[in-house]
Order: sequence, then C-alpha cells, then structure tokens
Amino acid sequence: MLIAKPGSNAASDIEPVEESLPAIDAEEIEPRFRAVVGRGGERRGIRLERIYWDGLGRMSTAGKMSTADLVQYTASQMPESGNLASLLRVLSLKWALRRLDSVEDISSMANVNAIIQASPSPTILLTHDKKIQLFNDPFLSMLRQRLPLSDASQLTKSLRFSVDTHIEEAIETLNRNKGRTLNTGFTITVGTQTLKGQINLALAPTHEKSMLIGYISRY
Repeated sequence: MLIAKPGSNAASDIEPVEESLPAIDAEEIEPRFRAVVGRGGERRGIRLERIYWDGLGRMSTAGKMSTADLVQYTASQMPESGNLASLLRVLSLKWALRRLDSVEDISSMANVNAIIQASPSPTILLTHDKKIQLFNDPFLSMLRQRLPLSDASQLTKSLRFSVDTHIEEAIETLNRNKGRTLNTGFTITVGTQTLKGQINLALAPTHEKSMLIGYISRY
C-alpha cells in the first residue's frame, strides 16, 4: 500500500486520465438559423452550430441577460471587417475555457489536500484501486495510537487498507446520488495487527480522476 506524506498534494503521483473523444452526430455540425431581435428592435439572422447556441445560452444565463442582448452587445464590439458568427463562436469558446480553468483550479489536488488537512477527524483520500493518496495528521495519530509499532517505518511499508464496499461501486453510487455520502466499514492491517471501524465516503472534488475522501467516524 502506498501512502502519501501528510500535507503533500502528491500531484506527481496522479496517473493521467485517458479520456475518449466525444461522439459527434450530424445534427451537431449542421448550422442552425436563428433570428434574434435586440432591445432596439434591430433584427439579425445568425447561423451557428448547436453547441455554440448552447454556449451562448449559458453565457446569457450567467450574465442575467437574453441571448439577443448578448448578440447585440457582441455586435457592438465587432470591428467593421469582422464576422459576427465567427466572433460569437470565439466568444462562446473563450467563456467555456475560462470556466473550465476556474473549475480545474478549484478542484486541484492542492485544494483537495487542504480539505483533508482541515478535517479534525482522521481523513484520507482513496484512489479507485484502494491506495491512500493523501491523509492528515489525525489519521497518522490514530494509527500510532491503535497500532503501536517499534519500527514506525512499518506503517508505510506493510499497511493494508480496505473497505467493505467495492470502491468502483461506491463511486458509481455517489455519482448517481450527488451531494450524498456513503457509510461503510473499513479494515486497516499492519503486520499481524488489525484495526476496524466505520468510514464516511464522499466524492473528492477533483478532476484528475475519480477518488473518494474518507472521514473515519468510528474506530
């Protein structure tokens, strides 16, 4: 069992996620015509692919304005030789990438580590293959108290951690039930010593790969 050092974000240990490219159907690449009317009554006919209309819709909702007002504002910023449809495509993608950067920053391993270190109870970060990626000082104190060893290095060399629920099933269950936690039993083994208890599992807010934060509630 590999255990990260307390306080370490262990970002270099995260395996890259292999993401498959999304499928694209014929309807998605067919430009859709819409006539939009701004506040001054100016009417514009625009052809954009569905994904860009979706992006503009999200921008409008976030900005608390109508899509027509967003188009009108964009047109007012367009140079004389510019193409409004092209400008809207660029605007939509830039907005989406800015949102993505913000989400990835919030869900970084450094922030996940801060959540774990801030917990007053023994807390760990579990990967899908049951490896402890991160842990906090209360978790280490629990091990030292309940599993006393003459050689402290044994904690990192021979520790085995398991939960009563399959990790893959726990991740699937929590993905289906957003905002919920899953309580299950756990077992820690170091050499011939064993520690059992209860742990609350929650999806870790990280984009690198699916992981679980485990808050030990009883041991």
